[in-house]
Amino acid sequence: MGQIIDKNSDIEISDFSRLAAEPVVSVLMLTYKHAHYLANAIDSVLAQRTDFPIELLVADDASPDGAGEIAKHYQQQRPEIVRIITGPVNIGPRANRHRASRHIRGEFLAFCEGDDYWTDPHKLQKQVDWLRAKPQVGAVHTDFDHIIFRGGKWRRLRNFQNHRYRGECIPAGNIFETLLHGSFVQTCTLCLRTELDRRFLAGFLEDSFPVGDWPLALYVASTHEIGYLPQSTAVYRRVGGSMMNSGRAVSVRMTAAYIPMIERICKRLAVPTSVCADALKPLYRSQFTLAFLSGDITLFERACDWLNVNDPTFLSPWFRRMKIRIVHFSALRQLFALKYDAKVAIDEWRLYRTEPPHMRGES
Repeated sequence: MGQIIDKNSDIEISDFSRLAAEPVVSVLMLTYKHAHYLANAIDSVLAQRTDFPIELLVADDASPDGAGEIAKHYQQQRPEIVRIITGPVNIGPRANRHRASRHIRGEFLAFCEGDDYWTDPHKLQKQVDWLRAKPQVGAVHTDFDHIIFRGGKWRRLRNFQNHRYRGECIPAGNIFETLLHGSFVQTCTLCLRTELDRRFLAGFLEDSFPVGDWPLALYVASTHEIGYLPQSTAVYRRVGGSMMNSGRAVSVRMTAAYIPMIERICKRLAVPTSVCADALKPLYRSQFTLAFLSGDITLFERACDWLNVNDPTFLSPWFRRMKIRIVHFSALRQLFALKYDAKVAIDEWRLYRTEPPHMRGES
């Protein structure tokens, strides 16, 4: 029989008589409205083959779509691994993360959100072996496959990191300054030392940060090396309508929110001003493009002002100077937006291959 513990709105559904007393890895699975994908995600964790015990914490944020019932089914079927951490009401992803993290028991921590899944049954074994052999390494991540839903079908780009870096070596080791320029650590592939995550949540993550995964990678990289395994071990699913994929207007606001986050992190870690300014360039460049396409004049002008002072060569090409002149003309902006959207669509159709109908998790 499972026991239910209710403390300060933390509800845990588990059977401690069946769970490993000292799991080596805790897998944290944050989920909200993932009923269509959750079984796929849980199955992929349960398929792990290790010579050490693991636990899976399914952190359901009061999903209204039945995801919680799916999690309960798995907890009943696999009580030696599955724990459910939930609460009576929806509290949002950041609070859900904090709530679930209070229950982590493993020496190492891995992530697999409810709409992603793992594909390598030896993922955790490889990563733990790496971390145990290299005490200077705080975390290790891997390549992954990326899937999107287009034209009524899931389409997949395999080995996304290898494609992104065009077959060159993925940055590894002491990569803090590289990570400042943009995160390339995909959360569903990450495994790290739990103590680092505890310190990150307790004293580094701030409520004003728009995301938590990029600051986590930066926090680990500020004191430890980060390792990389070139094999794809997971699938990151880009679901339409999610916070990260809701159109250009949302994207430009998110990009703008990254800027004070990076500034704050640089200040707290005493990063030299020149290094911080260099790290902000790709963010302001992205803000310039996205604000132009979405018609956000305020953010566009803010980007222009910063780039004029700190990155004037970016604005020197004629086509960017032309954007500055025509930004107030909606019809002309729409022509650029159509061209941009067409290029994105062509690239997706060229790079992403249609998955067979039997692919698990397909709509």
